[in-house]
Amino acid sequence: MSYKALYRTYRPVDFTEVAGQNHITTTLKNALASGKVAHAYLFSGPRGTGKTSIAKILAKAVNCEHAPTENPCNVCDNCRGIQDGSINDVIEIDAASNNGVDEIREIRDKVKYLPGYVRYKVYIIDEVHMLSTGAFNALLKTLEEPPAHVIFILCTTEPQKIPLTIHSRCQRFDFKSITPLEIAGKMKEVIEKEHINIEEDAINQIALFAEGGLRDALSLLDQAYSYSPLIIKLEDVNQICGAVSFAKQMEIVHEIWQMDSAQAIKAMEDLIAAGKDVAKICQNMIQFYRDVLVYKNVGFSDSLPSLNKNEEFVAITKALSNRRIFFYLDILNKAANDIRWSNNPRLYLELAFIKMTDEEPGSDAKTIQAIEELENRLGRLEKGITVKQNPQIKPEATLPKTESVQNQPQSTMSKADVSAPADRSPKDQKSPISINQQNVNKSPNMAQSNLHDNDSRSLIGTTDSGQLDPGSKTACIDISKTYDISFIEDVLNNGNRNDKANLINNWNLIAKNISSAGSGAQFVQIFSTGSLMASSVDRIIVTFKGAGACNRLMTPAAKTVIKSALKSAFGREIDYMALPEEVFQAISDEFVNLFRQGKRNIKLSPIVCPELRDVSAESEDKGNQKIEKVVSDAVGLFGDLVRVKR
Repeated sequence: MSYKALYRTYRPVDFTEVAGQNHITTTLKNALASGKVAHAYLFSGPRGTGKTSIAKILAKAVNCEHAPTENPCNVCDNCRGIQDGSINDVIEIDAASNNGVDEIREIRDKVKYLPGYVRYKVYIIDEVHMLSTGAFNALLKTLEEPPAHVIFILCTTEPQKIPLTIHSRCQRFDFKSITPLEIAGKMKEVIEKEHINIEEDAINQIALFAEGGLRDALSLLDQAYSYSPLIIKLEDVNQICGAVSFAKQMEIVHEIWQMDSAQAIKAMEDLIAAGKDVAKICQNMIQFYRDVLVYKNVGFSDSLPSLNKNEEFVAITKALSNRRIFFYLDILNKAANDIRWSNNPRLYLELAFIKMTDEEPGSDAKTIQAIEELENRLGRLEKGITVKQNPQIKPEATLPKTESVQNQPQSTMSKADVSAPADRSPKDQKSPISINQQNVNKSPNMAQSNLHDNDSRSLIGTTDSGQLDPGSKTACIDISKTYDISFIEDVLNNGNRNDKANLINNWNLIAKNISSAGSGAQFVQIFSTGSLMASSVDRIIVTFKGAGACNRLMTPAAKTVIKSALKSAFGREIDYMALPEEVFQAISDEFVNLFRQGKRNIKLSPIVCPELRDVSAESEDKGNQKIEKVVSDAVGLFGDLVRVKR
């Protein structure tokens, strides 16, 4: 057979070509360079992450003619002989088919003989967890005190099945799943060498489907190339993997949000008729809601390479509450478990869709909807906004049909559309919006602001003419303690471009302090993904895609950790403010407009964004206090009609 699969053709031949396992390759390279090579290693981790490849690279490195060296040269006779398998002193054994006592005894009897061609005889035992108890016992003594010319490398995907007596005789290295970003980067190298024509979205989708295994990713790429040799599109990848397209997922999500079980089941039936597996449909829906949850609460993820810029997806994150998403995920997870053991999997997914859209009085879905309506009404009452009931409009945004958004020209999807007035009918809206965005009233202390762009108006609550609504009251809860506009004024009025450029060039230094941040490592990790927009040396402004990430990073606990990480990275005290991208864009537009008018020491309008919160004094029990306040307010408003479940 002349053709060689891509994952075999591009198998790593030295440590520099290994993807995503820097913690292992660095340790092994240092050990090789110093001559401190152990007699037994245990490589454990998921499939396709490089265990056997690194074992073979290690075998070449210890036997290279230029040893001791941290990397095999792949030029000398020893390296080339081990690579092509002509030197039989490197023995690869599949423990799945050679798992008996006799096979291990044969190894034990042969290890005493010196290697014939190279310095070390290396035994690579793959899937070592498949060995029988007797085989492990036969290996124990040899593994503990092998001859000086023998090295054992044990590879496994299930380390928990290996006896502790084996563990204690080996140096263990845990391989991690390779991130989609790293997989996509390696795939692009292969694509460039093979001259494969493929869409960017298709690459990202393959990286996600690989589930952390680079070998699986290259196999899928090989399969997709055979399926569509001219150009590989996203639809082609979905077709060969049996996955549900993003458009179809959006359609099902929309119908579930509209509480229309009939249309959701019909969409599922269309997928089944097209050859999609029920279990795959369920898993895709779980993944979709998981992505919504991650984006809504964290605002970043390596697994969301293209969804970050998708307006439909971003709109969904604003429309769905965490409570509702967890409710959906619980139902789908239970359905996925039932589907696994059922002869009629379609039945369980249909029942899941019905439960998610059940409008019977007292149903879980109806209860969650009622709670959300109640919380929204209480929230507006607290802000002094009159609650106007409209039975034709749901309490939150009505998601549009997928087709209407997809078929709409790109030029019509402006930021001004996102801030459509609350009294517009759903059919007139150009993009889905949240009720919190629709009903933002205007603050009287902004009357002096002279902003002329749509972006700024949508965020500070002015009318199209730039004037404030005379009947409006407080725009939202005061957030000036956390998001003080004077901080931004100081940074923008005293901006230092050179310092900003220097910080951007060395921004990766922040990530190096993640491990030393202890319990606050997550804050530093999130902060390191932000974009530095302005610096006045001792103060900086960093933007993020979502307000959720900003609220987390502006808490006192997060600021303490992050400011310490900034000092470690850049050697000076630096304070910061985290802002959503669209909020900073509006502020920046206002600043530039006033600067062009010749004004200096510019004063800006206060920040008004319903998704931002005052977290300056946030404590661990604040969430519980908020819930208790909502309950007490509800009882005060509705009396005996309220029933509290604990």
